[in-house]
Amino acid sequence: MGELEKATGLQSVMRVELKRGDRVLGARGVVLRQLIATEDRSMFSDAIVARVRGMAEDLARQVGYKLAQAAGERDPRGWANSITEPLSGALIDEPVIVDHLHSIALEWQLTESMQRRAGVDPALSPLLQALIGADDPTSSALAMDLLTSQAAFARHQQRMSLPVNELPAEVLHSLLETLRHAVAGDLAYEAHARNTEHAIREGYDESQCRISLANRLVGALGAGAFAALSITHAGVPVFLSALAAATGDSRDTVAVATSESQLARLALSLRAAGLGDREIEREFYAIHPEITLPEGFGRLQGGDARALLTGQGVSDNVRG
Repeated sequence: MGELEKATGLQSVMRVELKRGDRVLGARGVVLRQLIATEDRSMFSDAIVARVRGMAEDLARQVGYKLAQAAGERDPRGWANSITEPLSGALIDEPVIVDHLHSIALEWQLTESMQRRAGVDPALSPLLQALIGADDPTSSALAMDLLTSQAAFARHQQRMSLPVNELPAEVLHSLLETLRHAVAGDLAYEAHARNTEHAIREGYDESQCRISLANRLVGALGAGAFAALSITHAGVPVFLSALAAATGDSRDTVAVATSESQLARLALSLRAAGLGDREIEREFYAIHPEITLPEGFGRLQGGDARALLTGQGVSDNVRG
């Protein structure tokens, strides 16, 4: 690469870093107040923050490597490492991206907790095991694909990494937009970024992403998806997809609802999904064994729970 291209590349990196620094300075008071005031340390623990940062850095490193390849760098890995920090900072500045990474970090935290406390395998749950051996070829194939994908997810999470092609489509779009903004104004790098984006899109198939596989499996179960609303039976990924499908919430929102500060949302979501009192108590004991449901929760019907989740009113029998 010529000296001019190297100079413009450095300018791009420094421009991204400067913008990120300005945003940090502008938001530091808000961030500090939120961290000091938050009651849920598990949702924003050092481990969760480190995992979000690690995944952002890994995504930036992957994109940087492809950008270096497109630019014809002789040492794409070394060049990618040099751009990882500023690009990962830009990724964390994007709400769509950081919110998804946060939900993934919380999902993995729940996965580890379920394995530790209830012996639920991170990849092979009893439901998946049953479906793999079932006569229905569609469910069996989906279950096998999800098992493979979930096992890979576990390996990546142990390294605090996340492949670019595992991102949902809207998150991937935000990542590629961030890349375009990072190199805006540098004509040579804009062309390399376009080539990088094309290469990433060419190798992307959302239907084969882990989350899509879990969602598709829940859809294939039909009425049998109610069995997936048991976290110890279905495993974490299928449980989250099943609860999202039953409530109409996004899967990321459901993942966040399993954290300690979102107990009301989790309880209402389980009721809105059609679970009875004993079933809700069972799921609460599995996820939060130290928490009990509030007195009178049994009077809350599914429609009332959905109304509360959407900010609407509830029926008179609950108010009384």
